[in-house]
Amino acid sequence: MSATLVQKTSTEKINSRSVVGAAQAKELGIGSGVGAVPEEDVPPYKTISLLLQYDIDNTLNAFKEQHKMTLDNVQRDNLDREQATELEVEQMGLENGAGQKLNATCMPPTPPATPNLQQNTAQKRWKILAKVLRKDSEETVSSSSDEFSEEQTASVRRFKSFDLLRQDSFEDHMSLKCLGKTENWYKYRMALDNEFQEYSVNIHHMERQLTASDLMGFNNTGNICVWPSEEALTALVLSDVSAYRGKWILELGGGFTSLAGLMLAKYAKPYAVHLTDGNEISVENVRKTVCLNELSCYTKCSVLKWQERASRSPAEQGKFDFILCADCLFFDEARSALVDTIWYYLAPEGYALIMAPRRGRTLTVFKDECVARGFVVELYPRYNETIWQRHLQLKADSALYDEDLHYPLLLRLCKTHS
Repeated sequence: MSATLVQKTSTEKINSRSVVGAAQAKELGIGSGVGAVPEEDVPPYKTISLLLQYDIDNTLNAFKEQHKMTLDNVQRDNLDREQATELEVEQMGLENGAGQKLNATCMPPTPPATPNLQQNTAQKRWKILAKVLRKDSEETVSSSSDEFSEEQTASVRRFKSFDLLRQDSFEDHMSLKCLGKTENWYKYRMALDNEFQEYSVNIHHMERQLTASDLMGFNNTGNICVWPSEEALTALVLSDVSAYRGKWILELGGGFTSLAGLMLAKYAKPYAVHLTDGNEISVENVRKTVCLNELSCYTKCSVLKWQERASRSPAEQGKFDFILCADCLFFDEARSALVDTIWYYLAPEGYALIMAPRRGRTLTVFKDECVARGFVVELYPRYNETIWQRHLQLKADSALYDEDLHYPLLLRLCKTHS
């Protein structure tokens, strides 16, 4: 840029810009005539930068002034409206006091807002989460009462169980002291209607000092409770304990109890049981639980994240006669990895027992992915007579029960036709 162009630009601006331009020209040694610095040696961006900065400042100041004037006008209008409303109310009061009847159709100046049902439901769910984070003692597994609060209707877990499990406080025992607080240990009992035997295991409940990160993500849902699908899967395997004798058993996504696999480890006399979950907290809790149960076979507890193929055990590939999985289909990003994990660990003649509710198209999408992977898939709505009868009763009597969300269906997968 030549000195003449700089001077011409500066004279077209207001006085203050001329001062900035002149000062900058002086600082750079830019003059007119013979003593001018050659164009290629002048850093013209400095002068332009100052001028542009000046324009930006002026524009911002103008916006601020305009915003301030708008706020003043709004406040003035609101004040005028409030004064007018007060005057109308006083006039109405005087008319009423004189014996004149108020007009029944008269509405307040600002009508009440329409309740936001979505927001109210979200607020109720936050209250439930706050209770979970604050709660020191565990809730009971059973939930047979038909009475329910507003928070229950907002919760997706408003239906809790089929009342097959009973939870009792564990008797004080010396060995508990080295495994955690005695009040955190419970005995879970299940008695099927068609059998006289009662099945029970000791379960350690985790402390309720959960953070938000403990509750988020598909690896953390099992930290909170025993879901109806896990209850149904446990009832299913206990109804035919002898079928698992001498077998290799793997449970995927077992949560903080791995209840179905743990019951088989105690009562079925399998060859070995491997209890897994993708959450380290859940697996550590299951390890404590295994220590305080008299199991009938070798039982291993491990963290197994389905997406991490490199962490899979080559020694266990195609090893397991039965793979158990309860309510692990609801996250889309994990579904394909679960299908691949089942294929990797399942023996050529083995069976995978998947228990989960429909949840819209969730179960159907999972089934289609299994077929595409090469599995033979069978769907069983009526797999246990006790659960089926309670399902029918709940459909007829309970306003909280939603078949699509709460009734688990059984998928049986195998690699070859039986």
